[in-house]
Amino acid sequence: MSHSHLLYELSLSVRMLWRNWRAGELKILATAITLAVTVVTAIAVFTDRMDRSLVRQSNSYLAADRVVESRFPIPDQWLQAPAARGLAQGQTAEFSSMVFAGEGGQQDMQLASIKAVSDHYPLRGQVEISDQAYAPSTAIYIAEGVPAKGQVWVDSRLLSLLGIELGDNLAIGERSFQISKVLIREPDTGTAFTLLGPRILLNMEDLQSTAVILPGSRVTYRWLLAGEENQLRQFADWIEGELGEHYRLITLQEAQQNIGLALDRGSQFLLLAAVIAVLLAGVAISIAAQHFANRHIGQVALLKSLGADGAYIRRLYIWQLLLLGLLAAVVGIVLGEVLQWGIALTLASLFRIELLPAPVWIYSLGLVTGLICLLGFVLPPLWHLPAVPPLKILRRELSVSPLSQWLKGLLGLGAISLLIWFYSGNTLLTLSVLAGLVVIVAICALLALLLLCSGHQLGTRAGSVWRLAVANLRRYQQQTLTQILVFACALMLLMVLFTMRSSLIDEWRLQLPEDAPNHFMLNIAPYERANIETLLADNNLQPSPMYPMVLGRLTHKNDYAFTEDDRALSNTLRRELNLSWSQTLAEDNKLIAGQWWDRWQHSEAGFGVSVEYDTAKELDIALGDRLGFSLGGLNLEAEVASIRSVDWGAMTPNFYFLFSPGTLANYSPNYLSSVYIPQQQKPLINQLLRAYPTVVVLEVDRIIERIRAIVSQVSRAIELVLWLVLLGGVLVLMSAVNASMSNRLQEAGILRALGSGRALIAGSLWIEFALLGGFAGMLAVVGTEVLLMSLQYFVFDQDIRPHYTLWLLGPLLGASFVGMLGWLSCLRILKVPPGVVLRELEH
Repeated sequence: MSHSHLLYELSLSVRMLWRNWRAGELKILATAITLAVTVVTAIAVFTDRMDRSLVRQSNSYLAADRVVESRFPIPDQWLQAPAARGLAQGQTAEFSSMVFAGEGGQQDMQLASIKAVSDHYPLRGQVEISDQAYAPSTAIYIAEGVPAKGQVWVDSRLLSLLGIELGDNLAIGERSFQISKVLIREPDTGTAFTLLGPRILLNMEDLQSTAVILPGSRVTYRWLLAGEENQLRQFADWIEGELGEHYRLITLQEAQQNIGLALDRGSQFLLLAAVIAVLLAGVAISIAAQHFANRHIGQVALLKSLGADGAYIRRLYIWQLLLLGLLAAVVGIVLGEVLQWGIALTLASLFRIELLPAPVWIYSLGLVTGLICLLGFVLPPLWHLPAVPPLKILRRELSVSPLSQWLKGLLGLGAISLLIWFYSGNTLLTLSVLAGLVVIVAICALLALLLLCSGHQLGTRAGSVWRLAVANLRRYQQQTLTQILVFACALMLLMVLFTMRSSLIDEWRLQLPEDAPNHFMLNIAPYERANIETLLADNNLQPSPMYPMVLGRLTHKNDYAFTEDDRALSNTLRRELNLSWSQTLAEDNKLIAGQWWDRWQHSEAGFGVSVEYDTAKELDIALGDRLGFSLGGLNLEAEVASIRSVDWGAMTPNFYFLFSPGTLANYSPNYLSSVYIPQQQKPLINQLLRAYPTVVVLEVDRIIERIRAIVSQVSRAIELVLWLVLLGGVLVLMSAVNASMSNRLQEAGILRALGSGRALIAGSLWIEFALLGGFAGMLAVVGTEVLLMSLQYFVFDQDIRPHYTLWLLGPLLGASFVGMLGWLSCLRILKVPPGVVLRELEH
């Protein structure tokens, strides 16, 4: 083809595009493509910004983006690697030690959790300090740097326990330090879950002078790293080969399972929302394209009668579509950018979170979405236009064979598959949604026919308004079935999204209710147990059950003794574990296999042990296996009685191995419990520690506070994204209503010309669309249950449960919403003279 011919085709395509636009025929299609690109761009950009910002903020709970942890100091040769890769670094050393206050024989002592930090601590997050003990929020401020040499920052509780004040001296080992600040909060408090006593922060350069770190001391060294994600990945690839068995690389998901779970679930939900938005937009575009194709049959017949061949006509329409798609995509990207900034500003005003800028490549998702929508949803309905015979311009009754419905369906399904996979990159999510849609369409087609038959029986027994409405539905049966399927799919996707949103948020709230235990009490001696329970009861506090706890190491499985190679590959084998027994199964544990102590209630049956599911899977432990343990040099053997799942996100004591009642009674157990202590009752901790100085109290209220902050931010992001998807659902419903409006307008115009009243026409239209919406709502509930089961089981790892409320609300919402849309769309014919309406339809 010569350049002149190409330019002429482009020029003609532009003129036809402008003419079709001015006639209003392309506005619905352009709006659908624009909204598709807008929604995808807004969600993609906002989700990317939100995800990276939440991860960055959440990493403050590690005080870094990545952490290398060990019981041994970080090798000097490693410390050169971060700078070469553009990463920031810092170090901490954490240990428990006795500290002393006072002079001479009047010294008081207290076991404390001590953290030595380097100058660049923290790399993420902030340290909060104050100039007064138990400071109110107005007296708390952000620290600039770390404690100066010779100074320490201490927990308020330590001042109360030792009876000292700011400015006094505190001895740690062989060194005396001045107390300069009250330590309120460190970003990574939650990572030191095994540390004992009130907290102290000191400068890393003062650590050696204390002489408290000796060979064999229990010290946790952490190497903090921060930087861009690609730099961190490169560093991780390198360090993984250097770590060996004594060092491990920690991410947020490993250090804070609650926060990691919230972020993962939130990201999955936002991903699901974007996928559903794409599906809704694709349905809207397909409907608009079919309507556009039907309106252009006459124009193509005219072009063919003037000598244009099929290939020429096809190129004209392809150029129009490309130009329209490009313009709509550009407008959609701009609108999507504006929309996501609006959402980001709203979120920033509600929470103290600064969203990171999105990478430039993320905007290409909008362009690709527009292109795939054109190829998969717009081109198939238009493909048959060049086959329109020229005689069609004179004889409108001539039929035109469109592209096979099956072929269009396959092309649409292919486009949907490509869009979901391209956008999510999640094969399991793609297959789940596709399988659900295929099953749903099959069920919907069958049920829709049954519902139409029942609607016919109802209509024959009803009044004239109902008979007119049902007659319209039956007259255009294929169109009615298509509309029911479209309405059902749109309603189904919206119900799935709203149900998953409620399910996730409710799950988070149940995991961390307002009265979730926020303090753990460890090292309770058997003779102290009753007194501590009485003390808590006298203060109206209700602790969780007291669990006996013994340290032990797993050594054997049946006749096989675990080797050093096994221990190098398994953290469970490498360390001592907290072992316990329990008469009852905890609420956050679920029995997966086996029985709960039925035949192990009597000593002659031997000892039984229940194993946590992931541990059993890792070590290939099965029911009936004999496990050997070493407890302080004493051996114990027990038979695997059950395997259970454990909710590690719950703030309650949990164990990898639970024994039958009384198994560990002869191994000098101490007790562990958790309790919720309100802020105003915090001084009770000091009273408990003074009375029982060997008891260790771990405060996790700050961890819970942080988890709740992240969950609130993720929940707010989900709420805002829902409105975007809802907008796409409304567009689908409006497109489906408008696609069938010409027939209804023509019939209404004829009825008015024959003298029918406005009330009869308005009532029949309302009933017609309400029936469509009601039928679609019923089918949508069926589809919703199928798709939810797939998503809950395969994607979100949730328990499968029915949703009874949907069975009531689905048909009611469908009938109300679709009925209202149809009625509002037809209001014009009740006001415009019927002759005007009929003349417009002729043109």
